[in-house]
Amino acid sequence: MLTRTAIYEGTVQAGREEEFFSRVRDELEPLWQRFPNVTAVRVQRMKSADQDARPIAMILEMDFPDMAAIDACLASSIRPESHAATVEVMKLFDGRFYHLVTEARVLPPAA
Repeated sequence: MLTRTAIYEGTVQAGREEEFFSRVRDELEPLWQRFPNVTAVRVQRMKSADQDARPIAMILEMDFPDMAAIDACLASSIRPESHAATVEVMKLFDGRFYHLVTEARVLPPAA
């Protein structure tokens, strides 16, 4: 399994946090769920961080079975629609977002 992660580095404009996250939920999440080959979507809103951490407002993770599935997702007709909607929501955000693709091993807790 591979995870394509979007890091939203920056801050939501002061006093507009609920508006931003409501728009993410109502406008962006339905698009993200429609991407072909996606097996899971996780939207994570930052609640706390180390004092010296970079400001991260949100992390979006989408799981895919392999790189071919990610490539097909990125080539899909939903991507331009999702990007356009993201640009509109990002007007409430001071910062940037960027993507990473990772492969994880899940370890059980020690006995």
